[in-house]
Amino acid sequence: MKRILGRLLVLGAAAGAVYALRNYLESSSARASRGDVQLTLDNGASVEPSSAEAQEFVDIARKVLEIAG
Repeated sequence: MKRILGRLLVLGAAAGAVYALRNYLESSSARASRGDVQLTLDNGASVEPSSAEAQEFVDIARKVLEIAG
């Protein structure tokens, strides 16, 4: 009986860890905000796009990675 309870405890801990990691990854990649994307131009100048533009860059990068992978 103790073995079964021990295995259930380990299984529950593993399921909780997977659930927490999944929530963390979903919330961290949900939206791009100001400061998440920074562009460096040919002349060395850096540009920080607005939140909507940053989200567009993130979406494009995600699509490129999907196509490449």
